[in-house]
Amino acid sequence: MDRAVILGTFEFVGFSLCKFLLDQGCMIDGIHINNGEEEPYLNEKRLEIGRNANFYEMNYSEWLETTKEIQEDSVLFIDFYDLYIKNNLFSLRENELIEKYFINNLNELKKYRSKIVFLFPLQWQKDINRAHSRCETAIELLKENNIVVYSFYLPAVYGPWQPEEFIFHQALADRKRTVLSNREWNHDAIFIDDLIHSIIEEADQMQGGAYLLKSSLPGHWQKCAEYLSLEYSKNHRYDDLGKGKIIEKTVKNSVNFSEGLEKQRRHLNTLLNRNGY
Repeated sequence: MDRAVILGTFEFVGFSLCKFLLDQGCMIDGIHINNGEEEPYLNEKRLEIGRNANFYEMNYSEWLETTKEIQEDSVLFIDFYDLYIKNNLFSLRENELIEKYFINNLNELKKYRSKIVFLFPLQWQKDINRAHSRCETAIELLKENNIVVYSFYLPAVYGPWQPEEFIFHQALADRKRTVLSNREWNHDAIFIDDLIHSIIEEADQMQGGAYLLKSSLPGHWQKCAEYLSLEYSKNHRYDDLGKGKIIEKTVKNSVNFSEGLEKQRRHLNTLLNRNGY
């Protein structure tokens, strides 16, 4: 992979993806989706990657309005996952994305062999937001035009830069009260580095497809919760989402879950100390 565009480049998964690809020498157009609220640690993220000559940042509104030059063999990553977790899907302005990018550029996307990679939360399969989304229609349109499309469905993801909406972040930040959001999947979890490696490994192929990513460690989320001494009640009572044509892909753990959590703790403490908390 030589060139990528990342919508949500400063989100949790999007930023981790961006850093990994920059380390591989990839050219990145990082699209910042600004919903009007101050993004925690945005300056720290910019400092971490902003000096890289292969990284170019653009505001999402500007990107939508600009005539886009489709690069040969480029990959567009769309981080629905983090926007869903933060209940900020509206900031993606889905209709504009479909009309101004996908539909207007169908011929170019096909001509230059572009790939589109959607990153969804696993529970998107049965979430009410999906019923009102045009994403499925857009995906089918892209496929009908022989454009390679990947859809990855992700469980809970943890590690450095995990946002405060996740209960693991709250526990590691020593919050007096932790809250398990009904948007956090608690039947499985994957460490961020393992997730990114798995996505890139699959997206480097050319066949496309829909993949449900699951940890090689049974009870991964519960083991993390027990390690952090969390009290919680199960959400998403039904963990079988009727996967249909989605392919299950097991993600091998490169680190023990406790090591992953401690890595997240050290990183979070550094951020908090740097900002005077």
